[in-house]
Amino acid sequence: MKTPTEFNVFDYFDTDDEILDYLNDCYNDADERLFVSAIGHLMKKKGVAEVSRLTGLNRESLYKTINGTTSPSWDTMMRILKALDIGFTIKFNQHDACHAYNA
Repeated sequence: MKTPTEFNVFDYFDTDDEILDYLNDCYNDADERLFVSAIGHLMKKKGVAEVSRLTGLNRESLYKTINGTTSPSWDTMMRILKALDIGFTIKFNQHDACHAYNA
């Protein structure tokens, strides 16, 4: 009997835009664990050993980061995102949010 392979949503995306849309949806979800989980699946798709090499973090540390039982540090997430070639764009959620800071 064949051992079932682990489901990875990134096996079903054809373009970078689809991947980015999915990651943005996960990031904007009320449950922050969803984004961390999505990054974990993408990390597994790229290869944990390669992400480990690029981040300087050992594999055990990477698995602990994405398993959902701990809150990863900003530094760790940034290192993982950089290894996955993912960047952030900072923007206000509201169109006129800047006016609140000028009052």
